[in-house]
Amino acid sequence: MLEELGLPFEVMGVNIRAREQFAPAILALNPYGKIPILVENGRPPLFESGAILLHLAETHRRFLPVAGPARAETLAWLMVVLTSLGPFTGQAHHWTELAPDPPEAARAHSVALVARVYRLLEARLSARQFLAGSEYSVADIAAYPWIARHRWAAQGLEDHPHLARWFAEVGARPAVRRGMDVPRGVTLD
Repeated sequence: MLEELGLPFEVMGVNIRAREQFAPAILALNPYGKIPILVENGRPPLFESGAILLHLAETHRRFLPVAGPARAETLAWLMVVLTSLGPFTGQAHHWTELAPDPPEAARAHSVALVARVYRLLEARLSARQFLAGSEYSVADIAAYPWIARHRWAAQGLEDHPHLARWFAEVGARPAVRRGMDVPRGVTLD
């Protein structure tokens, strides 16, 4: 979102596998110990991805309709990403790659939850260019990084041609390419 808005920013890397998110300096910014955290001059720190995206969209009046049905639709799809796609993908990643001796039932359940969201997104994108309709929005900005990690959730885009089309189109945006390269030189796959 910061790249899309053309805003200058600095990134401070936080290694969550080393539990750096619980360092006193991070907890002072977000007592929940989660990232991302947006620190703007003269404002209290803002945390939670959705809150940050909404704040930036509303402040800069971009990527979120101001009112009416288009706003409601955009917010609904943003909530799908924030409450299902993101958390389910994270859980699937835990049970498919990170947990020692993961129970098969947990792995299968988490992968099935992600597959359900992928089917929903596939159906949605079969009739629309972007998640909230014909305009690129905060819903697409929030969804793209999770879809970029589809292998974390044992998913493939080859079975979802409309989602694959959306993924390629969004991924071709210069701001998305720059944003996905932050922090520079770090590979997440």
